[in-house]
Amino acid sequence: MREYTIKSTRKGKDYIWGTLYYSDKTSKFRIKFRCPSDEMRKDKPPAMIHRFMTNGRMKLDSELSSLWVSDRIIPKDRQNIADILRENNLSTYREIDMLELCMGRCTLDDIYLTREK
Repeated sequence: MREYTIKSTRKGKDYIWGTLYYSDKTSKFRIKFRCPSDEMRKDKPPAMIHRFMTNGRMKLDSELSSLWVSDRIIPKDRQNIADILRENNLSTYREIDMLELCMGRCTLDDIYLTREK
């Protein structure tokens, strides 16, 4: 089981929003959000996380977690995906490999991941 901390840096402060889990056995993701502190609520969570938290979802099943991940990675049908794979010494496309290439960073927000296990 791989484990990643979901983080962001806002206004010079580091926030931990939750944990992303990945099972190498099943190739499935799972997300568990932390209950935000008053300070975190005041600074407002990134939109994608805020949407789940305001609906009371602190744990996401594998389907919703995969959707969250797919928004953060290079898509499988990208025009030059073969070049990207080759440049990164990858023989096949796997979501987890794409996620680790950019450590969860994307243009949607300031979230990034750090691998814990």
